[in-house]
Amino acid sequence: MRITNPQITALMHGSMNSSSAKLGKLMQQMATGQRMLLPSDDPIASVRVLRIQREEASLEQYRGNIANLAASFSKQEANLKSISDAMLSVRDLLLWAANSGVNSEVELGAIASELEVLEKTLINAANVRDEEGRYLFSGTQSDRPAIVFDEDSQSYVLGGNAKHRQAAVANGVLLEENVTAEQAFGPTLAGFNDLRQVVALLKSPDLNAADAAVNERIAAALESLDRTHDAVLGAMTELGGRQNTLTLLNNSNEGLSLVNQKIEQELSTLDYAGASIDFSNYLLALQSTQKTYLKLNGLSLFGQL
Repeated sequence: MRITNPQITALMHGSMNSSSAKLGKLMQQMATGQRMLLPSDDPIASVRVLRIQREEASLEQYRGNIANLAASFSKQEANLKSISDAMLSVRDLLLWAANSGVNSEVELGAIASELEVLEKTLINAANVRDEEGRYLFSGTQSDRPAIVFDEDSQSYVLGGNAKHRQAAVANGVLLEENVTAEQAFGPTLAGFNDLRQVVALLKSPDLNAADAAVNERIAAALESLDRTHDAVLGAMTELGGRQNTLTLLNNSNEGLSLVNQKIEQELSTLDYAGASIDFSNYLLALQSTQKTYLKLNGLSLFGQL
């Protein structure tokens, strides 16, 4: 079979174009540091990289949620701590007021004034809002105050609900992000309402400091205050437990992210040592093909005469 000059030329051109294309692609890989410029370069590895990138996007969302939750937990815990401190001050004043036969009506009236200030402090702390204007302890009805005063019953009632908001903090893991007023202060808000009644009693112009009923009312207020204070401490403990859970989950997510980054790097990053060897081979092949083509192109019958 006779190979014609056009066939030789086409063969040489094809070989040079192939080597040039391989050399150009390799130079682009070396410039970007990426082994896969197109999904078709390694379809299986490309699919794995896409899965890892999707998982990393989820992990980034989890990190954001965890940071927001940690800040919210800290704020709720700080407010519950201030409520706890105020309750202890209320308790001291109630114990002082309970000393029958020692306090006069005027002294009890002065105690009532201090208790009234603390009562307002407690309600304001229970109705605290976050930086977005949401009431912290109102459940999922965060646009409503946690505690409101009902004019008909002349008592404090819950303004929100007892439902918990949830946030995703890991794959398949949802964590409650709020403490509710019902959880922290009781469904009937007895601690607040009994305190209000005692304040009204001690401020009454008809108050008789020697009346045994006064001490009974104060004792009842102390009992309900202690129960409410226990609930507040329980809510603080639960928030602390959630903070610990966040720390563990965040560490787990960070570890998973490091593994993903290592796998993605192994799949997509170019091996420069191997690429350098391939570069030399492609360049040598291209130069050899060019030299061969030039020699063959210079051969002719007249050149031999």
